[in-house]
Amino acid sequence: MKISQNWLRNYIDISLTVKDLIKGLTDLGIEVEGVEDQKKKLDKFVIGNVIERKKHPNADKLSVCKVDAGTGEILNIVCGAPNVDTGQKVCIALVGAIVPNSGFEIKKAKLRGEPSEGMICSARELELGDDHTGIMVLNTELPVGTPFAEYLKQNDVIYEIGITPNRGDLLSHIGVAREIGALTGNKLNEPVLIGKFSGNEINKKISVEIENNKGCFRYCGAMVEGITVKESPEWLKNYLTAIGLRPINNIVDITNYVMMECGQPLHAFDYDSIAGKKIVIRSAGSNKKFKTLDSKERNLRDDILMICDGDKPVALAGIMGGENSEINSNTVNVFIESAYFEPVLTRLSSKFLGLQSDSSYRFERGVDIDRTEWACKRAAELIAELGGGKITPGFIDNYPEKLEKLKVSLRPSQLNRIAGAEYNSKKVIYLLNSIDIKNISINGDNLLFEIPQARREDLQREIDLIEEVLRLDGYDKITIPQNTQLQYDTREFWGNEYDKLQFLRNFIIGRGFKEVISNTLVDKEFQSKFDNEYISLINPSSDKMNVLRTDISIGMFDVIKLNFENSNSSLKLFETGNSFKINKDGKIIEYKSILLVLAGELDFKIFNQKQRNFNILDMASEVEALFEKLSVENIKKYDYNAQNFMEECSIEYKSRNNGICKLISYSGKFLNSIGIEKPVILCRIPF
Repeated sequence: MKISQNWLRNYIDISLTVKDLIKGLTDLGIEVEGVEDQKKKLDKFVIGNVIERKKHPNADKLSVCKVDAGTGEILNIVCGAPNVDTGQKVCIALVGAIVPNSGFEIKKAKLRGEPSEGMICSARELELGDDHTGIMVLNTELPVGTPFAEYLKQNDVIYEIGITPNRGDLLSHIGVAREIGALTGNKLNEPVLIGKFSGNEINKKISVEIENNKGCFRYCGAMVEGITVKESPEWLKNYLTAIGLRPINNIVDITNYVMMECGQPLHAFDYDSIAGKKIVIRSAGSNKKFKTLDSKERNLRDDILMICDGDKPVALAGIMGGENSEINSNTVNVFIESAYFEPVLTRLSSKFLGLQSDSSYRFERGVDIDRTEWACKRAAELIAELGGGKITPGFIDNYPEKLEKLKVSLRPSQLNRIAGAEYNSKKVIYLLNSIDIKNISINGDNLLFEIPQARREDLQREIDLIEEVLRLDGYDKITIPQNTQLQYDTREFWGNEYDKLQFLRNFIIGRGFKEVISNTLVDKEFQSKFDNEYISLINPSSDKMNVLRTDISIGMFDVIKLNFENSNSSLKLFETGNSFKINKDGKIIEYKSILLVLAGELDFKIFNQKQRNFNILDMASEVEALFEKLSVENIKKYDYNAQNFMEECSIEYKSRNNGICKLISYSGKFLNSIGIEKPVILCRIPF
């Protein structure tokens, strides 16, 4: 999520430096993943004037230009653009500038024998458009040498913040501004609506019906008539461009602007294309296909929520609109939708369709149901202002079952017990009030708070409010006593399985093995070398972790390889973990094993002998020591030569004809095929 500092200043006074603001947000639990200072990005890019342009003596498609860039001397620049000419105002990248779209640093050079001391830029090179057929010719009265960032009015700082799934309230500038207000103590100033919605005329022009009120809790609508679809004003385009959104037209840009302002997704319909002048919110049902704004036809599921008119679906609720009702250059009348769609249903629909939008991203995390009306009216007022239209009197607010605000109690005594701190009621109320969590009653040690709808998916228990208090006050303010006593009862963890596992772990560590934990998710291609009957993930996070391992040893090879690559030439490792298989009934079976590993060189040197590598007999001695410790009797040992491409030799131990474990020394051919050059011996013991 990108946040513009200039945009934030519309709602909150920010007196902090960039460094202090980053630290403050981080202390509040808001991770700042990156910062872009627009001035620094365009450092050493200035406005210049082409004084002279001549054909390059040694190249037909190149020109040699004399350029005044305000540096005090005339620069010689070789340019390949066909449209460069004398008298033009252009953008010059001086020596030392970093070209935004390539990261290339401008240096003095000779091109076909002619010196070049800079570059005349195209829009594409500056990430200001896709045109790279020629240079940008500027229409400006600004003097040569003026920083190009000043020409573009790019003096903003853009923060890239990471949003956790529970903090949907931060997916807007007002949401982040509220947190900054809690940080600085400054008051949040939201835009005030003018309020031109009295009357009832809109209900004569369009009706709204919610058939599925479990998927759509609230639906608001407003109309603006007589608008002109055109290019947005510069201030609006600059705000959207700064956070990575492409300006489209004044109507669509306003819906995006309001969404990024307050976090409420909106959709604008061409009113004249709405059949029957009726909006119906229902499940897809018999509608099996729908073409979205991106011109792709989507296969639907019965339970996907749709926005329909009197004849047909016109939008995927909370996800994306359709081609059949989109705003176009001929649109004159606009109907604005602002709704609250159920988060889980939106997430399931978005995942099924393989389609995520800025709208669905917010609805999935839960938007502020109390914000739907404000956002709709805010967009209507801006559309009327920037589109030259008139707001239709009246307002639609279909809200069948009002969603009451949650009320959660917090005991300062419980807060202090958990945090080891000393908070009183006054301090707790002050901190929570700074982010609009209002105290509605005090009953002794019990404080009752009303949770804003924007946080209802996040703050539902006392412990959630305790976390908020500590977050707002600063975790660094919690003092830790020098002497701390921990009192706990381990009996609830001490079962038969735990007892045995801990006993084995202690013995194996005592034999010089080091414990590792590898991932249960492995690469399908590597897994298939061991077993073709594996369990695939439907939606893996990585193509290297897309199946569940069927054997604990599969993930260990990456650990061995990594250690060898980092000059760790002698490995004695073990792991206790789970593997997964599908039984005859199709159910997933999870089973535990202990894996012993010897790899590379022997872990000690024998006097007067050369250093040697581990072999399978070294593993056999370790395993037999373990059997002796466990008092395993009637053991028989079976030796095998190479049985397949992977194994060089193996040893199997049985007791009363039941297999106990198998030791495998892997072949050099197999190990070389996966990038391991030293010997590897493994032993898996089922637990």
